[in-house]
Amino acid sequence: MKQKILEFIIAFLINGVIFSLIHYIVDNDYTMSQLIKMGLFFGTSMGLFHVLVLPKITKKK
Repeated sequence: MKQKILEFIIAFLINGVIFSLIHYIVDNDYTMSQLIKMGLFFGTSMGLFHVLVLPKITKKK
């Protein structure tokens, strides 16, 4: 259980920060609060995907 929480936190941070940085560099029309909200949402969704869905996909192969 601790490993899944740690994986979620790492995936959340990496994906959220990279997503926000890419949007900041490529399309600078967003405000900082919008970038933070988008990064939080994307990081959460990718963290959940990494912890819950990806192990089921890789088991079947």
